[in-house]
Amino acid sequence: MTEQDDLDIERQAAELAAELVVLTERRDAVEAKARELLAAEDHTAGVTYAQEIFAAKQQKLMLETEMEITRRRRNRLLMPQ
Repeated sequence: MTEQDDLDIERQAAELAAELVVLTERRDAVEAKARELLAAEDHTAGVTYAQEIFAAKQQKLMLETEMEITRRRRNRLLMPQ
């Protein structure tokens, strides 16, 4: 591999690492929103947020999947060749 290839791989790995940071922040925000909704529910008063909680949990799972894909792409780039 040439020096240019090495620099390109490092640049791509850095971009994927930055994307992981963004995805992690988004996942944490969605998780916090779901926890807030769970805490705000009052079943005796009839206040429920089932749809919103379900949607937040689904979004969290989607973000975790995206994180795993991004993590694997980065690891594959950094594998010795």
